[in-house]
Amino acid sequence: MKLNRLEQASYPVQMVQQPPAYEADDDTIDLRSLFTTLWRGKWIVVICTIIASVFGFLAVSQMEPTYRASAKVMFDIQQTNVVNIEEVLVNQQFDASALEDQVEVLRSTNLIERVIEELRLDQNPEFNPVLRIPEPTILDRINEIVAIPPEVTDLAMNIGLISPPPPEPDPIEAARRERLEVINNVLSGLSLQPVGRSRVIQISYVSDNPRTAAQVVNTIAEQYIVDQLEAKLEATRAATSWLSTRVEELRLRVQTAEENVEAARSELSDETGQTLEVTQQQLEALNASLATARANGSRLEALYNRLTDAVENDRDLGAISEFRASALIQRYRQQQDELLAQRVALEGTVRAGHPALVRLEQQLTEVQRNISAEAGRIVSASEIDLKAAQAQEASLMDEVRRLEQKALEQSRNQVQLRQLDREAEASRVLYENFLGRLQETSEQEDLQEADARVLSPAEQPLFPEGQAKRRALMIAVLLGGVVGVGLVILLDRLNNTFRSPNQLEDLSGENVLGVLPAIGSRMKRSDIIKHFREKPSSSLAESIRNLRTSILFSNIDKPPKVVMFTSSVPREGKSTSSMLIAMTSRQMGKSAIIVDCDLRLPALARLLNAADGQPGLISVLEGTTEIEDAVFKDPESGLHVLMTRSGERNKNINAADILSSKKFEELIEELSQEYDLVILDTPPTLVVTDARIISKLADAVVYAVRWDSTPRGAVMEGLKELKSIDAPLAGVVMTLINEEKASRYSYEGYSYYKGRYKDYYG
Repeated sequence: MKLNRLEQASYPVQMVQQPPAYEADDDTIDLRSLFTTLWRGKWIVVICTIIASVFGFLAVSQMEPTYRASAKVMFDIQQTNVVNIEEVLVNQQFDASALEDQVEVLRSTNLIERVIEELRLDQNPEFNPVLRIPEPTILDRINEIVAIPPEVTDLAMNIGLISPPPPEPDPIEAARRERLEVINNVLSGLSLQPVGRSRVIQISYVSDNPRTAAQVVNTIAEQYIVDQLEAKLEATRAATSWLSTRVEELRLRVQTAEENVEAARSELSDETGQTLEVTQQQLEALNASLATARANGSRLEALYNRLTDAVENDRDLGAISEFRASALIQRYRQQQDELLAQRVALEGTVRAGHPALVRLEQQLTEVQRNISAEAGRIVSASEIDLKAAQAQEASLMDEVRRLEQKALEQSRNQVQLRQLDREAEASRVLYENFLGRLQETSEQEDLQEADARVLSPAEQPLFPEGQAKRRALMIAVLLGGVVGVGLVILLDRLNNTFRSPNQLEDLSGENVLGVLPAIGSRMKRSDIIKHFREKPSSSLAESIRNLRTSILFSNIDKPPKVVMFTSSVPREGKSTSSMLIAMTSRQMGKSAIIVDCDLRLPALARLLNAADGQPGLISVLEGTTEIEDAVFKDPESGLHVLMTRSGERNKNINAADILSSKKFEELIEELSQEYDLVILDTPPTLVVTDARIISKLADAVVYAVRWDSTPRGAVMEGLKELKSIDAPLAGVVMTLINEEKASRYSYEGYSYYKGRYKDYYG
């Protein structure tokens, strides 16, 4: 089942996959493209540079000659210090910041004022504008020729043509302004430049008078050295004065602190009766006695316990050394031994119960009782000694505690005394330091040296300076070149057309099917067709064949049979391109027909010089003529064209209604069955709606864009109109390319190589 044109248009068109264009990174500068743009506008750059050079030369020629005098000063000279006085006169190590500080000192207002006063520059018209002879104004020159009435002058002031004279300034304010102007004029000619990485600064001055230039430079150097000496001397004197005052204050502080220490020590001695040292000595002696008493008490307690234990347990008293040492107990023990010996002797000779034995037993009992009584007395004596030792220990302990409490109180009082003593010592040390510093400063006051010296004084220049003129001329030339380059880039940025296929493809988002070169600047369409027919191997013919191939391969599965050509605006080469495509198909043995769908301004009839008497498209649609009778067959090319004749047009019939009719759709269907290729030449998309209506009947829509002519906005708007109705866009074609210029605008892509190798084509 065969589909009609509207059904075929609803199927998506398979686009030919073109190789992707080179996409430059937005952050990368394309130096080759930039150089190409500048080379195209080289004459603009040259003309701007020449104009700027001429104006620069004229400006330089009006400049008055100036003279430059220079002197060199070396900074950071080591000081001859006979005493250590770093805090008063700091000798800084040399570095870049120190050199910059010295440069700022040389530019200081105080130093410049001293130079002005020394050289009386305020009385020199070169520096004091008040002393200059005022140049006559235009009004003054007119007054010299013609006397202007005061009324006219007042009227000119009232309407703003002449500024009224300024009010007289206050004398003090006028003097201040005059002084500032003189200072600024002196500073304007001064330049300070460090010499390499050394400690030397070159002082230069530019003036109209060579003698003045040398004097100013030398005076600045001299006054700077004098300023350094005065600043150091003033600093030393200020330091001496401050140190003197400070030393006197510290002396009084030391005296007061020492008096406070002595007063506190005397008060403490009166309160305690003795010093802390005496108390501590007494405490040490008592601690020693207490230790001895404790040792003695422990010994007596052990002795008492041992004696008591021996007596209570009825032990042998002879085994106890204390009992054995008693002479009385020893005598009793001897008596006991004698009585025991007698009893033994009697027991052998007398019977028991004998009175002698009884008497001996009584004597033994008495002796034992005496020994026990004596042992008891020894234990009692030991107990008495123990209690005495314990009493002595307790007494010593109380005395130690009393002295410890006293020493603690004295220590607490000593804290305040030590604090006062430390304050007095600190004040004494500070006083001695400041006193020594005062002596050093007083000695250093007569030994001041400047931190700089003049290496080479300025000499009076013999020749005027030409560097300023050369610099001004060079700046003018560079400025002209920069303006020329900027103008070229601006003109390139302001261009709103397409100059390369890659640019067209990137901005439109559509594939570029081909590019068609222009073969002449003023050639007619008939001449182009004649050139195409006579030179089948030309660049134009190859481009047309390339375009036809791209169109047919836009849908590989189903090559388009109905191809519509349109554009954004008129005169973009779409009618000529459609005819050349049809002629190429005929040359390749394929039948083709062109339908002129521009019912308002038909162009194919004029292009082929066809007679107006023959019927055309409208007659076929009205049914008054058969298709075979309306088709024009060019005898030279054999091309079949269904034209729109001017005589057939009816002003009362709308072209859009005709093109959207069912009869027009059936006509296209019938032509597509009879011919291998049907080409629809339609009006511009942005002018009328005909192209959007006809696009529904086409298998592929080719959008023509004229090189370096069609505005970008028009192309984008036209493509947007077609996309809004889902037109089967096959791609865009760039027409009327000037290959020689295009090769300069685009150094990549088809147009570049076509321009470079155009001699390859016959």
